[in-house]
Formats: sequence, structure tokens, C-alpha cells
Amino acid sequence: MKVCHVINTLNRGGAETHLFDLVHQQTLKNYEVELVVIGSDRENIMSLEEEFKNLQIRIKRLNGPRMFNIASYFRLYSHIKRNKYQVIHSHQPRSDFMIYVVRKFNISFSWIVSVHGKYDTYLESTKISNNIKKRFMHSLARYWEKADAVIAISDAVSDWIVDLNKKIRPTTIPYWVDQSNLSSRNTFGEDISIGFLGRLNKNKGIEELLSAFNKLDTANLTLTIGGYSEPAYLEYLKSISNEESYKKIKYLGYVSNRKTFYDSLDLFVFPSFSEGLGLVLLEAMSFSKICVTRDILPMNTYLTKDSGYLFRNNEDLLTSLNEAIEDLRRDNKKIKSKLFNIEQMVKKSSAEIIFPMIEKVYQSE
Repeated sequence: MKVCHVINTLNRGGAETHLFDLVHQQTLKNYEVELVVIGSDRENIMSLEEEFKNLQIRIKRLNGPRMFNIASYFRLYSHIKRNKYQVIHSHQPRSDFMIYVVRKFNISFSWIVSVHGKYDTYLESTKISNNIKKRFMHSLARYWEKADAVIAISDAVSDWIVDLNKKIRPTTIPYWVDQSNLSSRNTFGEDISIGFLGRLNKNKGIEELLSAFNKLDTANLTLTIGGYSEPAYLEYLKSISNEESYKKIKYLGYVSNRKTFYDSLDLFVFPSFSEGLGLVLLEAMSFSKICVTRDILPMNTYLTKDSGYLFRNNEDLLTSLNEAIEDLRRDNKKIKSKLFNIEQMVKKSSAEIIFPMIEKVYQSE
């Protein structure tokens, strides 16, 4: 099967990481796979281009402004027509819109859309940008209706799509994670290392985490924060920590080696307000990390009170952090039980279980 994936950039994020894993599995199954990348990669965030090239994947870059550039549409149209792909699989809104436009010019291919998040629920700095995003999503949902199949990465995303356009019937297929990092460690000392990983913005709940950390007894605690931030926002985050807690916080910037990062932690905190799935939470669980996350979909379908700690508001977050820290120090039996339940969930999130679900969608179109 000849497949072309279309995506905005190859800077590593949830969608890009999943695409790499998907392409890897497709090459193992002897799919003929190529990529079209709409825009250029940002220099301050790791690009997965070399990883794709190591899989012998041909990459076509349009290299213009990502969406509002007529030349990019002509290049995309010519490339698709010349290569005669059987399946075009688009990822992310700009890519979806461009494929929708190109397909109107009588090119024959099956079009599959992967929706990687509830895009209009991610908080921005201004109400104007939030309103523009919501309006665009309503328009995009009408375009998704024209696709041959729509894949949602969680039931929460599926429900969000249907709310936008009730004519769409998405297929829920979650991400998978590497199974090789699960470990049997279940003893901890007084010193507890807490961590967060993700792009630093308001939507990720990082401000709430810092506020809660201010109120903890930090004598034997450290907080390691990984992820890219705009410089002005990073300075703001540093300013909201009190003097004592600031001494215990390390900002790593973009994290290229996930294993080294997770291996350094005892407790992972993911306070995001809205996620399509929350891949970093699932990653942390795949490294056998005790986790604290917001009690909302879809995170609470992966992490439950039997496998971690859930919170609904800032007061709950502080309570959950204190409880998790105390359990790590004093209640080995409880932690061992949670780690066992984490392992069972992670085993359900393997490529062997999930990739055949994507193959079924491809084969039905």
C-alpha cells in the first residue's frame, strides 16, 4: 500500500511522535510510506527528520508559509498527482485543510484524518485568539466530513468532534507506548524528585503546579520542569515561585532524552487543563512512574485512584501531592499496588494491540 502522511512540521510533539511510531510500524509491514511536511521546523525544538530518514522515508517539504500560500497548494497538488498515493493520511488542522482543498481537484485517493486533540480547548493568551480558533474548528469539522475516515486519539476527542459535526463518525484509536521501560522499583527514600514535561504554556497547568509547590515543605523535594517556553513566559513562571521553592526548581528547557528525564524522577505531575490524550502522562506511566494528574477525560481513563492520584482544583492538587509524597516515603505496599496497576494499563497500550486497529481503517477504505 502506498501511503503519504501530511503534517505541519517534524518538531517532536505528541502528534509527531505518534506519526513516527505509526510510520515505523507501517514500514515493518512493508507499506510504501512517504511524508509531506508543510512548514519548516523550529530550531529550538527537536526535529524528528533524521529519525524518519533512518527509516528510509522520503520527505517532501513545501517550505512555504504553512497554510496561506498558494504556491504550497500547487506543489502539494503536483506531488500527490505525480506519486499516485492510495492513501493520504493528514495530521493537524492546517494539513487537513490543505488536503481538503487539493482533493477537490479530482485526485483519486482515500483520505484519512487523525485528530490529535480538542484543538479549540487549548488556552491561549487572549480571548481573540481563542475565539478565532473556535470558529476555525467549526469550519474544519465540515471539511472532516468529506474524509473517508476520521481517527480520534481518545473518546474525549471523539465526543468533541461529534459535538462540532454530528455527521462525523470517528473511530477511536489511541497512541501506543514503548513497553521496554517498565521497571519493578517500588522503594523510595526521604528525598523525592518531582517532574513535569510538556510545552510550557497556560493550558498545561504549570502555573498551578508552581503555586502548589510553593506551599509544600520542600526540605527534601526537588522539582524538575522539562519543556520549551517562550522566554517572556519562562521569566513569568520563575517570578511566581517563592524564594525557598525557587531554589529547588530546575528548568531544563527542551528535553531530547526522555529516558534520562523519567529515570531521574520519583513522581510525575501532569496538571494540564485539556488534552487529546496526554502522551507524556502515558509515557511517564510506561517508565513505571507514580503520577498525579487532573481528574478529567481522557487522562483519568489511563490513570485512576488505584494507579495514581487525581485532582480537580488547586486545593486538591496540593492534597494529592502531599499524599503521594507521604505514600512514597511511608507506604511501600500502597505504592507497589499502584505500580502493578500502572503496568497493567501500559500493557494494554502496546503497538501489537493498537496498530492493527489502524490497519483495519486503512483496509476498509
